[in-house]
Amino acid sequence: MTTRNYGTGSIRQRSSNSYSVRYDGPPDSNGRRKQVEESVKGTRKTAERVLRERLSALDTGDFITKKKATVKQFLDRWLEEYVTTNLSEKTEQGYRQLINCYTGEFSNRQVQSLTADHIQALYSKMRKRGLKPTTIRALHRVLHKALGTGVKWGILKQNVANATTPPKIMKKEMKVWDLESRTRFFKWIKEHKYSDLLSLGILTGARRGELCGLTWNNVDLNDNRISIVKTLSRITGKGLVARNPKTNRSRRSLALSPAAVKLLHEVRGKQIVQQSILDDAWNSTGYVFTQVDGMPIDPDLVSKAFNKMVKGSGVPHLTPHGLRHAYASAALEAGVDPKVVSQHLGHASVSTTYDIYAHVIPELETEAAKKIEARLLGN
Repeated sequence: MTTRNYGTGSIRQRSSNSYSVRYDGPPDSNGRRKQVEESVKGTRKTAERVLRERLSALDTGDFITKKKATVKQFLDRWLEEYVTTNLSEKTEQGYRQLINCYTGEFSNRQVQSLTADHIQALYSKMRKRGLKPTTIRALHRVLHKALGTGVKWGILKQNVANATTPPKIMKKEMKVWDLESRTRFFKWIKEHKYSDLLSLGILTGARRGELCGLTWNNVDLNDNRISIVKTLSRITGKGLVARNPKTNRSRRSLALSPAAVKLLHEVRGKQIVQQSILDDAWNSTGYVFTQVDGMPIDPDLVSKAFNKMVKGSGVPHLTPHGLRHAYASAALEAGVDPKVVSQHLGHASVSTTYDIYAHVIPELETEAAKKIEARLLGN
């Protein structure tokens, strides 16, 4: 392992994706400088960037010592050094929104003086303002993770979020359209520009961002399969960004039904016609579902349009994710093994599938008991 010097700083590789950054900190009251060491996860370029930022801050007088860091300064540093390096851009955006929207109440307090009472009081005020428990628990997860990182960095002695209690989330019964509602909805949106995308959604159970990120390179109409390898999402300041799925299980290959294969053939045909009409104005992006000029579709716009479609068609309220639930429920009711359904949906584990579709499982177990009895007793 090599060490490279940067004036008063150096970088030492600790493991394949971890580096130690050392530099002389700001002078104390006696003019003495103590060496500061930080652990940085990621590539050498990440470590070099962190070191440059520290040295630049020392030169400009903006360097923040551990003792002087406010909650805001600490959280900004956590977002920059931990979240940006280890999590997706979409996750980072969500974390930033939660922090910016709700932590202003104690953002100027020194992070070492932050207590469980401060955080618990914030949760209480958020609840009184009518914010949903899901929002409060989302903020709790962010604060808990950030303060836990502060303990690992040696900035904090303990994670005070451990002593807080966010409100419980009451599980709501999952809404799924019946056959009549599904038929009515898809008949009503037949001529809508997102009709094909939503139809493939209910036929495959794929997520909204996965469908928008699907490219023809990952469609095999000979083998009747599609591969989910990218997901498209809008990132503030960057526009639409194609990124890898969150987990390895989300990266998967899906078998297509005859109806789904027929649909994709039709989509391809429509694209070829549109391309011939626009000629040079067509953008060959390679996406399966596109705008009229070939550019990719924003998943957020699909959700907004979906809400209008639901109201216009007169069916019960549902979100685009409800189409995914419809697929999963139908698969389980058809007797498909929950493990297979879990893999198809890209869930982190089969237990996730059981938790979400617990209402369907008892019916499956009843049918299974009857089949077992028939085998045992010859009924």
